[in-house]
Amino acid sequence: MTVSLWWLSVPLIIVLFLVLRFLNTKTQHATVKALSNPVCWAIVLIAALLVALKLPYEPFAQHSKVLSWLLEPAIVALALPLYQQFIHVKKNLLLILISCSLGVINATFVASLICYFFAAPAQLSASLASLSVTTPITLLVTESLGGIPSLAAAMVIFIGVLGAIFGNLIFSLINIRNAQAKGVAIGTACHAIGTASLISDQPKAGAFASVAMALSALLSAIIVPLLYPVIQHVLV
Repeated sequence: MTVSLWWLSVPLIIVLFLVLRFLNTKTQHATVKALSNPVCWAIVLIAALLVALKLPYEPFAQHSKVLSWLLEPAIVALALPLYQQFIHVKKNLLLILISCSLGVINATFVASLICYFFAAPAQLSASLASLSVTTPITLLVTESLGGIPSLAAAMVIFIGVLGAIFGNLIFSLINIRNAQAKGVAIGTACHAIGTASLISDQPKAGAFASVAMALSALLSAIIVPLLYPVIQHVLV
């Protein structure tokens, strides 16, 4: 079982993602390209395989940890488009900072408001307070608020996948064509997965997304622990 789980973890994930990525790059239709996001389908297919074969998740996760270790250098690699577009980013740094701050505040407030209207438990509300940020930061912030870090991490990944799939579709629907606006919106709301989805086709937007993602992480670590208790006090 150990050997089979190893083959169903690292090698399968890599091969499956590369095949899905290849098919995605060959797709020309914008809607089909968005809906065939390789990250999303890799998650869905692997989850379906685990359920269908009734395989235990814990050993599978243990074997695939090596891929989790590659997350940090992968995020560092997002600095390349930032370097290439640094002149444009530098001119708009203050606006990006303001936009990211508003994005973090809005995400925390809306999540708290939704939890309040649905009478969600305090622990669930705390788990959803810090989602405009990369996974490592949300784990720390959520734990400090008394939430469930694993739930927060899952939601961050889910939001990132949604942004990668539907981000460009929404921009087209509401006629947003400015690369800076696209990048800041995706980087603030959809973090690494959303940012990675922009880089290959829209390097300028990807550069702004990289900056927004980094600033949102920093701002979330500062703003959310201060803002969340205030919101909860007002709502309660």
